[in-house]
Parts: sequence; C-alpha cells; structure tokens
Amino acid sequence: MNAIKQFYRHKESTVATIVVLLVIGLSLLNSTFLTFDNWSSFLKSNSVLGIAALGTLLVILTGNIDISSSGQIALVTVVIAKFMLAFGGNPFIVFIVGLGTGLLMGTANGLLVAKLKIPSIIATLATNTIINGALRWYTNGAWISGLPEEFTDLGDVMLFASSSGQNGSAGGIPIQLLFLVIAAVITFIVLLYTMFGRGIYAMGGNAESSQRAGFNNDKLTIMSFAYAGLMYGIAGVVYTTIMKTVDSNAFFGFEMNVIGAVVLGGASITGGSGSVIGTMLGMLLMSIIKNGLILTRIPTFWQAIVIGVIILFAVSLDIINLKREEKRTVKVDILKEGEV
Repeated sequence: MNAIKQFYRHKESTVATIVVLLVIGLSLLNSTFLTFDNWSSFLKSNSVLGIAALGTLLVILTGNIDISSSGQIALVTVVIAKFMLAFGGNPFIVFIVGLGTGLLMGTANGLLVAKLKIPSIIATLATNTIINGALRWYTNGAWISGLPEEFTDLGDVMLFASSSGQNGSAGGIPIQLLFLVIAAVITFIVLLYTMFGRGIYAMGGNAESSQRAGFNNDKLTIMSFAYAGLMYGIAGVVYTTIMKTVDSNAFFGFEMNVIGAVVLGGASITGGSGSVIGTMLGMLLMSIIKNGLILTRIPTFWQAIVIGVIILFAVSLDIINLKREEKRTVKVDILKEGEV
C-alpha cells in the first residue's frame, strides 16, 4: 500500500495509469488500435503536437503562458514552403530556415514579456493574431503545393524499415518520431542538467527568490520563449514533411491542444512544476482522447467541447491542489530591524 501511495505521489504516475486504461479500453473497442502500424501512424501524426508541447512546457514552467504556438508553426510552414519554391528543398537548409524563423518569433515574444512587461497571455495573443492575419493576407487562404521532392521524400523515410507492414507496405518507425525523441531528449537535458533549466524551475516556483538567488528573470523569460520558438520551428518543418503541402489555416485552435497536453501532463499552470516525461504522457493522453472520440464517431464540435472541458478540469484541479498546499505551508513574517 505504501509503495502504491509513493508511486502516485508523482503526477506523471496518474497520467500514465489513465493512458494505459484508455489504451486497454480502445483496444477492446477496436482490435486494430494496438497494432504496430496503427501506433506508428498515430505517433507520426501527433509528433507535431509533442514537439510543440515541449516548447510550451518551458514557458509554462516560468509561470508564463504562450498561446502563439499555432501562429508560429503556421508561419514556419509558409516561410519554408516559399523558401523551397525559390531556392530548393535541401532538408538541412530548410531546417535551419525553420529554426531561425521560430527562434526570431519566440525571442520577440520574450522581449515583449520581459522588457515591455506585457502580460504573457496578452503578448502572445497579440502576436498570434497578427501572424494569422498576415498569413491570410499573404497566402489569400490558398494552399502552397509543389514542394521539391528532395524535401518531401524525407517525410516517407522509415527507420528500421521492413516489408511486414499492412498491405505489403514497408513497416518501420517514421522519421518524424526521431525528431520528437531528439527534441524530448534535448529538453530533458536542458531542464535537469543546465543552469538555465534550474533557473526556470526556480523562477516558476518563486520569482522573487529566484532573483535573490542570482538568476536574471528577464533573461530566463526571453530564453524560455526563444526555446519555445525553436521547438515550434521544428514542429513546423516536421508537419510539412508529413503533409507535403502547406495550409496556413491548418493550425486554427491548435494552441489549446498544445497547452492541454502540457497541463494534462502534470505541469502547474502557475509555474515551477512539470517535466518532459509528463508532457509526453500528456501528449499521448490528449491524442488518445481525440482518437477515441473519432472512433466513437462523436461530431467534431462535441470533440472540441470535450477537449475544452478536460483542459478546464485539469487547470481547476491544479489550482485546487495549489491552494491546499498553501494552507499547509506555515508563513513566517520576518521583521526588519526597528519594526515592531
């Protein structure tokens, strides 16, 4: 019993349990759900969500919020598509362009929040609205197609490929999963083994204490938004390898899925608490729920409502737990010399 209590002291344990139960339930409803080919396709299509969630995680850990992920990813897809049509589709160069675009926008968000002291929700809402409006004007709502095969062929690469897939297709692990794993490993190392990562947790836990400990909160804020931009850049490139065409309107409302994955993964919306493992589990949970809603043929508008309710429940639960912890904490006021 004590071992079970110890196991469930971690938020990730609860999320993992829910994921396992959902997988078992959906497997009973659909016999193909647990097949290798289905999970390979499932994880490939949700790799963009996972990579974007890793970027948003760092912002939320600082106690800020980023709701511009959808606009930034859409911007990256349009920029790299136009770049490829003009200069060719060398994958390495395309990735550099995508990363640079994301880094630029992420840094801009960080400067708005850190230097101009604009609340993060307002700053990122504004940049997201500006980006989406500019993209609609620039593309006129049209899809961008005809991308070079040099780049689009990358999206079909399968690691450890064999001919045992369904219908004689080459089974294997989609290369998009490799990018997700690399992004997760890098983020894990950054958070646990760098001073930047320690500073993020410190700032999210208590901004004043973080400042007194020697951390530059403004710098941490800018760097966290910049890192998020880098992840959105990778997500935009990975998305383009999957779809092979670009629709600037494809990410409408996507930011809520990203934030939902982070929050469902156990990250505190007030900052200071969260992990890469939890975020990946949150991505799986969010994706499995959406997949289950599709399998049960629930209408699209109801799917949006269900996802919204789940996010609201997760955030509410986080706030309730936070208030309980505050009540248990003993506050001691230290009087300065001369005070009575």
